[in-house]
Amino acid sequence: MKNNRLYNVLFPAWLFYLFPTGVWLLILPGNFLIDSIVIYCAARFFNISECVSLWKKSILKVWIIGFISDIIGALLILAIYLLSDKFCPGWNTFNFPGATIIAIPGVLLSAVCIFFINRRFAFSQCGLDDTTITRLSRTLALLTAPYAMLIPLYG
Repeated sequence: MKNNRLYNVLFPAWLFYLFPTGVWLLILPGNFLIDSIVIYCAARFFNISECVSLWKKSILKVWIIGFISDIIGALLILAIYLLSDKFCPGWNTFNFPGATIIAIPGVLLSAVCIFFINRRFAFSQCGLDDTTITRLSRTLALLTAPYAMLIPLYG
């Protein structure tokens, strides 16, 4: 039996297209759960009085923004891979450290997108001040970035 590891937040969204299996049906609710936990814990940490209300108003936006940001980061990684394959055809970018080096800009871009898009859209209807919105968005960016993109596919 094949072992599948579900890293949730660490699972890059672009793998949905490369490996079309039923595993993504487990990943989607897992990612929703992680986003929910991060929002709730961050709200408690930043002393936001209505944690549940904040969660209800923002979770779907945060969840969708996370996947959009993962796809944007994955597209950057794909572009870098295609360029590196064109200019360095003998270099196997799927092996470590090549895969990790190529993935770093994608993970960073995903985190930046998570921060800015959440800050702009996810908490707009929640009645929070700009400082709190920035703190929540920063926390989401740091804790939900797709770090599994740093893991090489091979060797």
